[in-house]
Order: sequence, then structure tokens, then C-alpha cells
Amino acid sequence: MNNGWIKIHRKLLEWEWYDEPNTFRLFIHLLLKANHKPKNYRGVNIETGEVMTGFSLLAEQTGLTVQKVRTALNNLKSTNEITIKSSNKGTVIQIVKYVDYQVVTNKITNKQQTDNKQVTTNKNVNKEKNVIYYRQFNHLSLTDAEFNKLNIEYTKEQIDDVLDRIENFKKNTNYKSLYLTSKNWLKKDNNFNNNKDDKQSRLDEQRQIAMQLSEQQQAKRLNRSNN
Repeated sequence: MNNGWIKIHRKLLEWEWYDEPNTFRLFIHLLLKANHKPKNYRGVNIETGEVMTGFSLLAEQTGLTVQKVRTALNNLKSTNEITIKSSNKGTVIQIVKYVDYQVVTNKITNKQQTDNKQVTTNKNVNKEKNVIYYRQFNHLSLTDAEFNKLNIEYTKEQIDDVLDRIENFKKNTNYKSLYLTSKNWLKKDNNFNNNKDDKQSRLDEQRQIAMQLSEQQQAKRLNRSNN
């Protein structure tokens, strides 16, 4: 695990947690510890960009207290840098944009390729790096541009809720597009809520009519008794 290297871009200097030492230290530690390829550990599938760990272990490895580790993790969660899944086997932390940070596609493995081919490949890599992801898990990803499309009709809270449910859905491996899947789930939720609201409106209207009829009947009885 201690072999190899990670990439760190100079844009990290502009990162909002750069000047928060505990959060910055923990994030770099997670980058160093995260899997660069999927593997199984004690029956748990740990994907690329994920690390199986625990609060006490992170505290021991970074020299921070457990409370400072919790605070730093909450900071990273609040800006969607990481997601955390806990179970009785341990805690799995996923670096949401790990692909942006570390994965280089179209590697030039043949040293005898021409310089022109190398330049073309590098251009393709740069184009892929310009893609900004709002959320990633397993084989699915949602770009910022796709999130903005969804955000036109739905709130951020609604979108995040659907994304969480899709991530925890056991059969999400059958999905090919996180954008289209999220859009369908949001549409179903919206239709369900609308039907629920319509049903409640009808019930409220029926109660109001019943109350009016009851009041009319009481008024008639009063008139009869007075006469």
C-alpha cells in the first residue's frame, strides 16, 4: 500500500479547506490510503477511491484526536468531498472525485510512439480532466452539468435524497446512466407526492362538506325546537 504515488494539482492551493490544517491533513491521508483499483477485504467490496478504516485508526495514523478526525470528516462531507458508509465490519470512506484527482486515462505505454501521438493523447486526457463531477459511486457518476439540469425542476435536497437511495439500492449495477436514473426516480417521487396531495385535498373537501351539512342539520333542529 506504501508503494507508488498520487497526483496533487496546484489548484489545491485554492481549495476551501487548504488553510484548515486538520481537514487538509486528513484529506491528503485519505488520498494516499484510497484504493487505486477495486479489491475485497474480509467480505467487503472496496471500490477505486475508497478506503476501509475507522475513526480511532485515522486518529492514530494522522496524529489527530478522534474528535478532530470527526470534525475534519464532517467538513469534507459538507462540501461533498467524501461519503461515509458504516457497518459492523468497518467504515468505508469514498473520495467522491477520486477519478478527477488520480485516474489518468489513455496512458502512453509504448515508449516508441511518436511525439505527435503523445501530444494528441495528452490533449484527450486534459479534456477529460475538465469534467467536474457532482457525485460518483460504483460505476455511476453525475456531472455538475447534469446536476444543474435536474436542479431546474427539483431542489438540491430532492436530488441528494434520490442519489443516496440509488447508491444504497442493491441492484444499481443494472443502471448505466446516473443522470437518467435520477431523473426517472425524481419524476416518480413527484407524481407520488402530487397524487398524495390530490387525495388529501379531496379528503379535506369531503370533511368540509360534512361539517357544513352537520351545521345545517343542527340549525334545522334548533329552529324546530324553538317553534
